Amino acid sequence: MSAANTPLKVMLVEDHLSFRQALAYLLSDDPEIEVAAQAASVAEAREVLDGGDLDGGLDVAVLDLALPDGDGRDLIGDLRRSSPGIRIMVLSATVWYEHVEEILRAGADEVRDKITSYWSLAEDLRRLGGGR
Repeated sequence: MSAANTPLKVMLVEDHLSFRQALAYLLSDDPEIEVAAQAASVAEAREVLDGGDLDGGLDVAVLDLALPDGDGRDLIGDLRRSSPGIRIMVLSATVWYEHVEEILRAGADEVRDKITSYWSLAEDLRRLGGGR
């Protein structure tokens, strides 16, 4: 497990409810990962971040790109301000491989396609959060 035997605190920002709920459910079985927050839009994610209910901040954020009120990249700066040291993974069905460098330059630490297996995703989350 990670620092001080506490699970990684993860925020999921995904507008497709069934996908977000399924991912949160699968991650809830992993003792090294805690889904600490969820949001369906840029506005909801900002409300969560501004609400101050994230005891100890976040370790990893998983962002969709295509959200109903903006682009997941719009949240990267907000996340880094609210949780210094946060790692950011973009997980999207709309990732065009020629845009990966652009997404990384925007501040994401990793980019994954939604066809990534759950096991690979959980491993990536643990690896990303390992440096906290």
